[in-house]
Amino acid sequence: MSFSLPQALVLLVPLGLFLWKRGARPGVPMALRWVLLVLAVGALAGPELVLRHAGSDVVVVVDRSRSMPLDADAGALELVKLLEGQRRAGDRLGVIAFGREARVEQPLSAEGTFGGFSRPVDAEASELAAALDAAEALIPPERAGRVLVVADGRATGADARGAARRLAARGIAVDFRHVARAAVPLDLAVVSLDVPAVVSAREPFQFSAVVVASGAVTGTVLLERDGQPLVKGPFEFHPGANVLPFRDLVEKEGLARYRLKVETPGDGVLENDEGRAVLRVEGPPRVLLLSRQPAGTLAQALEAAGLRLEVREPFPLSLDHLDGVGAVVLENVDANALGEPGLQALASYVEQAGGGLVMTGGRDSFGQGGYRRSVLEPVLPVSLELREEQRRTSVALSVLMDCSCSMGVTVPDGRTKMEVAAEGVVGALTLLNEKDDASVHMVDTEPHEIFSLSSVGEGLPLNKVARGFSGGGGIFVGEALREGKTQILRSDKATRHVLLFSDAADSEEPDDYRATLAALRRENVTVSVIGLGTPKDSDADLLREVAQLGGGRIYFAEDALSLPRIFSQETITVARAAFVDVPTSLEAAPDLPLLGRLPALGLPQVGGYNLTYLKPQANVAMRTLDENAAPLLAMWPRGVGRAVAFMAEVDGPFTGELREWGGLRATLEGMVRWSMQEGSGPQDAAVARAERRGNLLRVTLDLAPGEPMPTALPSLVVLPGEGGGAPVEVQMRWEDEDRLVAEYTLPGRGTWHPVVKLGSRVLRAPPVAFPYAPEFEPGSAAQGLELLRGVAQAGGGVERLSLAGLFADAPVSEGRVALAPWLVGFAVLVLLTEVGVRRFFSSPRLRKPVLARGLSPAGASAASSVNAVPPKAPAAPVSPEPAAAPEGQKQPEGGVDSALEAARARARKRLGR
Repeated sequence: MSFSLPQALVLLVPLGLFLWKRGARPGVPMALRWVLLVLAVGALAGPELVLRHAGSDVVVVVDRSRSMPLDADAGALELVKLLEGQRRAGDRLGVIAFGREARVEQPLSAEGTFGGFSRPVDAEASELAAALDAAEALIPPERAGRVLVVADGRATGADARGAARRLAARGIAVDFRHVARAAVPLDLAVVSLDVPAVVSAREPFQFSAVVVASGAVTGTVLLERDGQPLVKGPFEFHPGANVLPFRDLVEKEGLARYRLKVETPGDGVLENDEGRAVLRVEGPPRVLLLSRQPAGTLAQALEAAGLRLEVREPFPLSLDHLDGVGAVVLENVDANALGEPGLQALASYVEQAGGGLVMTGGRDSFGQGGYRRSVLEPVLPVSLELREEQRRTSVALSVLMDCSCSMGVTVPDGRTKMEVAAEGVVGALTLLNEKDDASVHMVDTEPHEIFSLSSVGEGLPLNKVARGFSGGGGIFVGEALREGKTQILRSDKATRHVLLFSDAADSEEPDDYRATLAALRRENVTVSVIGLGTPKDSDADLLREVAQLGGGRIYFAEDALSLPRIFSQETITVARAAFVDVPTSLEAAPDLPLLGRLPALGLPQVGGYNLTYLKPQANVAMRTLDENAAPLLAMWPRGVGRAVAFMAEVDGPFTGELREWGGLRATLEGMVRWSMQEGSGPQDAAVARAERRGNLLRVTLDLAPGEPMPTALPSLVVLPGEGGGAPVEVQMRWEDEDRLVAEYTLPGRGTWHPVVKLGSRVLRAPPVAFPYAPEFEPGSAAQGLELLRGVAQAGGGVERLSLAGLFADAPVSEGRVALAPWLVGFAVLVLLTEVGVRRFFSSPRLRKPVLARGLSPAGASAASSVNAVPPKAPAAPVSPEPAAAPEGQKQPEGGVDSALEAARARARKRLGR
C-alpha cells in the first residue's frame, strides 16, 4: 500500500475533532459518520495497491539505415514475432526504428501483432543514441523493462553509451543483436578530397585525394569538375591509404564542384566510392541575370554600366550557383522555371547570405508568374494578393481534384499529397470575390461532390475541401471532365474555367475527352491542367493535350509542395486582374534618390505593369498616376539582404515609352547596385573558415587584433546548397580571445554553405561538400560489434544470440491499482446508509428530550422554545390558572393548544400579570 498524497491524512485530526464536537449523534449513525470521514480522507490521500508481478516492457530498437543488410527488415520482423510469443501476463512489447531519426513503429502493447515497418526514416545516418533516448521515453517511469538493439553498430552522431547509461540509471538494461552485412573481400573507399578553400581566377593550385584500399588492386580513377572530366585512367592501389595528387586552374569566378569516382571489380561497398569537394574561386561580385532575352535591353544596360554580368536562361537555382553572386536579376521569369528548391535557395540567399534580388515585371512575373504563396513572396517589398477592386469581370471556376490512392503518399513535411493539394485549392478559392461562382469535386473512378456550383457570396464550405480524402484506383479523366462540364455550364459568368488536377503518372480512362473539350470550347469555357509529376511521366502527354484542346495552360508540379502557389497562379491568371495592360503615366516618389543620381528627365509612360501593393516599411521610388496609384518601383532591406521590385516590363510588348527613356539605363543600374549594397558597409577584417570532419561541420571566426569585441555573440547559419531544407542557426562560442567557433552535424549528403552573422554584417565561409554518410567509411563488421558491446556494457546488458528468456530476464514492474475510486464508492454507500438509519431506524426513546416536571411532551417543547429565561418567583396571579396536577399524576393530553396555553400561563406569571 502506498499513497500519492499522504499529507491528506493529517486532515483526520481537525475533521475528527469537528465531528466529535459538532456532529455527534448517538448510536449507529455516529459510527457511520466516523467511517465516512475515514473513507473520504483516505480517498483524498490517493491510496494505491502495489502489485509485484505487473509484467515487463521490452522495446526492440531496429537500425534501418543504408548500411544494414538488404534483408534486415525481414529479419527484424521475424525477431519481433518471436518475442510476441514470449509475452506473459502484463508483459508489453514496443518497436522503434531509426536512421537519422527515431520513429515509434509500435507503442508498448500487451496484445496484437506487429504488422511491419511503415514509417519512413532517413537512411543516410544511424543515430543510435537518439533511438535509445526514444526507447527510454517510451517506457513509463513506473514500469521496468529491457531494450534490445538490432543493428550493425555503424552508429553516427552522439555517443550511444551515454544514452545507455541513462537507461541503466533507471534499471533498464540494453541488450543487442549484431546484424551486419557479410564481410567483403575488397573495399575501395574515397576517404577525402582536399581542395583549397579559396583561390583566385586563373591561379594554378594543387590538391589531393586519399583512397583507402583493403587490398592491392588496380582501379579506375575519374576526376570531374562541374561535370567535365579532368582525369580518367587506371591506378595501382596498394593496401591502406593511397594519396592521389592533382592540379588544376579555374578560369572564372564562382563555385567549382569536384567529384572523384574510383571503381574496381569486386568492390563490396559501392556507397563510399565517391568523393566530393567544392572550391570557391574569388573575384569581384557578379550579377546573375536570368532572362529569355540574353541580348535584350536589360542585359545591354547592365553590361554598359560596367557590372560583371552573367546572363543565363531561367533554370532551377541552387545556392551553389549563387556563390560569388552579388545580385540576382529575374527578368519576367515564371516561378516554375526556378523550381521549388530554387525559390527556397533564392530566399535564403537574400535573407541569410546578404544577397541582392531584383525582379522586373511582365506577364510571367509577380502574382501572374506564380510567386503568390511562394517562399519568395515574403522577400519582395510588395504584396501579391488579389483585391476585389482589381477585378473587372466575374469568374466561374470548377475544380476537379484527383483523389486516387497515389494522393495518399506523404511529402517531406509529413502531410499527404492530397492535403497539400487541398491547401492549394482553398488558397485559390479565397482569391475569388463575392460575385464569383465555384464548385469542387474529387474524382477517382467516379466524381465525389464536395460542393456543387455555388456563389462565393453565399459562403463556400472550405473546411470540407481541406478535409480532402484519398480513395482508390486512378483518376478517370473522362468522368472528371464530364462532371466539370455539367457544373460550369450552370453558370452565366463572363469567364468560365475548369481546372483539372491529376497525377501525371496515374491518369486513366480518358474516354470521350476530346468531345467533351470541344463542347466546352464552343461555350467559351477554358480548361487548364495541373499535373503532379514531370513532363516525362507516362500520362503527361494526355494532360498536355487536355490543356491544349481546352485552350488553357499546363503546369507540372514536380514537387508537391509547389501546389499551393500553382493553384493561386492559375486563379490569378484566369481572373485577369494582376496585370494592367493599358499605357499608364508615372510619378516620382520620395525614395527615388536612394538609387543614386539620376538624369533630371521626366518619367515616361509604361505600356503595362503588374498590379501589386506596397508592404509596410517598404520604400517606393515610382508610382502610377492611374486610379490604382500603385507602386511601380519599390525596395526594402530583407533579412541581411535587399530586394527590389520593378513592376514594369523592361523589354517586351508592354514596355511602352520606357524603352526610349533616357534615364532607363541609370535606373536599372541604380536598382542593381542598391541591391548589392555597394559601399554600404565597412571592410570585413574578421575571417570565417570552415572544415568538415566526417559529418561534423566546424566553422571558426577569427577577429582582427584590436577589433572591438562584438556586443552579442555571432551565430552560424548553415544553408543547404540545393535549397531543399530550411536554414539552421547555431550560436557560436568563444574558443580563444580572438576566435569563436560553432559546430553542426550535417544531416545528409550535398553541399552546405556556412554563413556567420556578425552584428549587421554577414561573412560567407567557404562551402563544404559531404559525399556519403560516415557509416560507410572504411571499417569492418568487427568494429561495429565492438561498439555495440561497449553500449551493452554501459547499459548493463548482454549480447543476445538467442532471444529465449528475454522477458524472463527483464525486471518485473510494480503495478499500482488506484483505490481512491473504490473508497469514494464505499463513502457514497456509507453516506446513504447513515441517512437511512437516522431517518427510519433510530429509536424514538433516543430522540425524546428530558421533560420538565408537570409538563406534557408537547408543552415542554413549546415552553423551551418560548421561555428561554430561568423562572422567577411567581407574582400575584392576574387571572386564575388551572391547578397543577399532583406529582406523579399524568398530565392530561391537550395537544398543541394545551401546550401553548401552558406556556402562556407561565409567561404571564413571570411578568407579574
